[in-house]
Amino acid sequence: MNRGIKISKTRSNIILRLSALLNIGSSARTRLKTFARLSQSFKTTHSIETDRGIINFRIDSPGSVPQDVDSDRSEPETFEWIRQSIKENDVLWDIGANIGVFSLYAALNKENKVLSLEPSAESYATLNGNIRLNGLDEYIQALCLAGGKETNLLDLFMKDTSAGASHNSIGSSKNQFGEFDVNGYQSVIAIKLDDLDEIKGVLSPNHIKLDVDGKELEILQGARSVLSKVDSILIEIEGINLNENLVLIEEIISNSGLEEDIDWRNKGSGRNRLYWRNKT
Repeated sequence: MNRGIKISKTRSNIILRLSALLNIGSSARTRLKTFARLSQSFKTTHSIETDRGIINFRIDSPGSVPQDVDSDRSEPETFEWIRQSIKENDVLWDIGANIGVFSLYAALNKENKVLSLEPSAESYATLNGNIRLNGLDEYIQALCLAGGKETNLLDLFMKDTSAGASHNSIGSSKNQFGEFDVNGYQSVIAIKLDDLDEIKGVLSPNHIKLDVDGKELEILQGARSVLSKVDSILIEIEGINLNENLVLIEEIISNSGLEEDIDWRNKGSGRNRLYWRNKT
C-alpha cells in the first residue's frame, strides 16, 4: 500500500502542474473540471480473474487490489464466504467497502444485491467508478457513510488520503493497531446500522462483512436489531479487537443468536472470524 501512496502523490503533482498550464486565465470551476479529467486519465485499469469472471478496477495503483484471489494477502476466506454463503437474491452489506473488491465479487454473478458503505471520499469515488466499469450499477448501492454506535457527524482521521488506503479511523487518530500520524481529515456522517435499516429503499441484509480498522465494536453496538436478523457476519478481528474488545464483540454477537464457526479462524489471512445463525 505504501507504494501506492508515493505514486499517488507524484501523479497529483504532475496533474496539478498540467492543469495549471492548460487553464491559464480560466475560472476556478474550469480548472477544477480539467483537474478531474486529468486525474481520471492518469488512473490505470487493473483486472483480476475469479471463479465468477473478471473484475476490472480503475485505480491509482495496482497495489490496492489483490493480484491473486487465492493468496493469504487477498483474504481468500472472504471470497470463499461470499461464494458459499450468499445465495440468489440475498443482500450483502459491505461495511468498509474501500474501492469495492468484495462488493464487486459478490455482485458479479448478478444474482445478489450489495449495499456498500465507504466513508473515505477518495475511495468512495473510486468504488463508484469500479461499479460502473463492471456494469454493476443495478446490483450495488454505494453510500459515502461510516457505520457508528450513534448517528452523528464525525471526523475521519486519515493516515493516508489516497483511494484504496486503509488503517484510517473515525473519530480519533487511533486504529486497531494504536495511534498513527494524521495526514488529512474529512467530515463524515456515521450512521447506526439499525437506523440505516429503517430508511425507505434500503434493503435489509442477509449477510454483513465488517472491516473498519478497529471500529467494529462501536458499529456492532449500533446494530443490535440488524444483527438479530442476519444469517451470517464476517468480522475482521485483529489488533484491539483481538485483545480488549473481543469479549464485548462476542457478547453482542451471542446475544443476537449467532455462533462462531471455529473452523474459520485460521483460514486464509487469519484476520476474519465468521458467525452464523443456524448453520446447516
